[in-house]
Amino acid sequence: MRTLRLSVVLAAAALGGGCFQSDALVKVNADGSGTIEHQTLMTAPALAQLGQLAGLFGGNTARPVDPFSEEQARELAGTMGDGVTLVSSTPLKTAAAEGRANVYAFRDITKLRLSEVPSTPGNTSVRANGVGVGASQSGAVTFDLTKAPSGNVLLTLHNPNDLIDRFRNSTGGSGASAASADQLAMLRQAVAGLRLAVRVEPMGRVIRTSSPYVDGQVVTLFDLNLDELLKDDATLTQLMSAKTTAEMTALLKNAPGFKVNLDRDITIEFAPAK
Repeated sequence: MRTLRLSVVLAAAALGGGCFQSDALVKVNADGSGTIEHQTLMTAPALAQLGQLAGLFGGNTARPVDPFSEEQARELAGTMGDGVTLVSSTPLKTAAAEGRANVYAFRDITKLRLSEVPSTPGNTSVRANGVGVGASQSGAVTFDLTKAPSGNVLLTLHNPNDLIDRFRNSTGGSGASAASADQLAMLRQAVAGLRLAVRVEPMGRVIRTSSPYVDGQVVTLFDLNLDELLKDDATLTQLMSAKTTAEMTALLKNAPGFKVNLDRDITIEFAPAK
């Protein structure tokens, strides 16, 4: 069962994980409107693998997989909530990878649903842990916005209840006996280059926040670098062998490459820009 479980994880990672980078910056105004600046990159080998495996997992093979088209970017806007629109979409290309930089606008952040783990490029049918930028209602971050008598704005972010469980599933963690060296190597290879980040920048001066991850006016909600997190066998073995959510949380608290606020509710109070 453990070998089968790991195989499923590897297949999902091959389509939605390895050699894939995603960075989302949510900029929010005092009235609740704002933008999402979202960049994705994937290496050429990963793009080729995506096309080869799309049919195996139920994808549409009638036309080539085009994971970074403007059409895909526009479709993604509809999964993020009411009133989200695509403002601009620009292709990105480096010596090692290609992708897209998209800017979305939203009218009301309280209607926004943003997943910490983005959907597979091209909206293929396999997604790591079954979540997408906004497609999975159960796995989405939601927002509340209220104004204090002082004139400051209180932004509250609500994390999914099963955030750690989702991460535990992605590493194959089931509390079973330690994985073999070959299994560790396979998992590490499958998720090589995976980097995911979601940050929030209020348009104004941050007064205080419950998050420990603050850089100027930018609050990090989620920053996951699996190369760093899984660089040694001891850490990877412990994560894969975690029996409970509490055990996984304790392991990740000070883990390198894992800058994630695990609180159910995260607050940011800011003074509106003048």
